[in-house]
Amino acid sequence: MNPGVSHSDTMAIPWASQSWRNRVALSAAFTRPTVYAYFESKDQVFHSLADRVRQEVLRLQEDADTSSPAGTARSTLTALLDVFVRHHGALTVLAHQALSDPRARGLRDDIYARTNRRHARFLERMEAAGRADLAVPAGVLAEVIMGTVSRFAGLVTDTPSRQQQLARDLVALYLRLTGLDAQE
Repeated sequence: MNPGVSHSDTMAIPWASQSWRNRVALSAAFTRPTVYAYFESKDQVFHSLADRVRQEVLRLQEDADTSSPAGTARSTLTALLDVFVRHHGALTVLAHQALSDPRARGLRDDIYARTNRRHARFLERMEAAGRADLAVPAGVLAEVIMGTVSRFAGLVTDTPSRQQQLARDLVALYLRLTGLDAQE
């Protein structure tokens, strides 16, 4: 894909249309023959783009600031919100496609479930080490935060000027619910 083109823009193409290859080609700054050469079907294009979003979400947890638990929370949550904002359209299309497509459901579930499992393990380690005082069990907290990130991404998509404030509010909420800020 063209690095200047959002996967969300490409994924938001009306897939039912006869000219989907033309639209994908234009969106990604490729020629139609290039799209034909690399992808046999629109499902293959869709799943390829969805997998890129999945990889980006999972990678951000690996690239977190690990200088302190609160620093890890700040960097990861801010990056997660940014990814969800950038790919809001793609994630919305993926959620809809997952209703009837088992492969799309698997990608969607991997984005959320795997991210939440990693997050819950981090919280459990922090709690076991006495560095966190969780308001609710780690798994529940991970689900709540992911739901909040998803909702905030929609709000930022509607009003981009809110992103910095919502990111600060998300981090403040998280630190309060985890007790991580009290430990530093």
